[in-house]
Amino acid sequence: MARTETQILADMMDKTRQLTRFYISNLKTVDPYVPIEFGGKTFNSIYWLTAHLMWAEDNLILMGTGAKSVAPEWIKHYHLGADGSLHEGHGDYKSLLGEMKRMHEEALAHLTSLNDEDLDKQNAFGFHFGDGDTTNRLIIMHAIRHEGIHIGNLAWMCKMNEVKTP
Repeated sequence: MARTETQILADMMDKTRQLTRFYISNLKTVDPYVPIEFGGKTFNSIYWLTAHLMWAEDNLILMGTGAKSVAPEWIKHYHLGADGSLHEGHGDYKSLLGEMKRMHEEALAHLTSLNDEDLDKQNAFGFHFGDGDTTNRLIIMHAIRHEGIHIGNLAWMCKMNEVKTP
């Protein structure tokens, strides 16, 4: 049986998140709350970056395609352009990872509930990225590439902290 485009996109998002989790797991010896300094520059903390990825998946995959948010209210603190600070009263990192997993499962369930015709509909925000395409397909693809960009950040964090990755 042929897979639908939405199934393929869901698989791509899931495989991309698996790579995110791989790099996060390799950073377990690094304090997730402390911004990383390297070469005279300060980078967001692992905690901040993880929460930002949660915000993006909720914002793009769920709300961007017309579904309701499944994120806690405080996740908005980690929006695009945020200052890199941690939300006041943030929880522990292990709890954040559990919340990340729960939210990802809900986002995948929503994504797989869409049919290919839904991909051609305009996304809830009317976002386009330079080419005028405002479809749900585009916002889902953007969520995948956004996460991929931040996987690169996590990989660099491993190198900056001399963490070997297989």
